[in-house]
Amino acid sequence: MAIRVRKDGRMFCAALRPAEPGDTYIDDTLHYKMSVDHRVLVTEPIERHRENAEWWWRGQVPEGVKIDQFYQSN
Repeated sequence: MAIRVRKDGRMFCAALRPAEPGDTYIDDTLHYKMSVDHRVLVTEPIERHRENAEWWWRGQVPEGVKIDQFYQSN
C-alpha cells in the first residue's frame, strides 16, 4: 500500500506503478496513517484505482474524479 511521489508531485500506488528516476517513496505505515486513519490521502474506487493508481490530497482532487465512498465519511 505504499506510494510513489513523482518529481511533479503526483502520487501513485507503488504496487501498480513502476518506479521512475527521482521518485520519493512513502512507506506502508505512513501511507496507512494518512489514508486510513486520517483520510487526508484519497483515491478512487478499487476498479478505477487499478487502472489509474493515483492518490490525491483530500480537497485537491481534480474536478470530475469520484473518490471512493470510504474517504467521503469520517
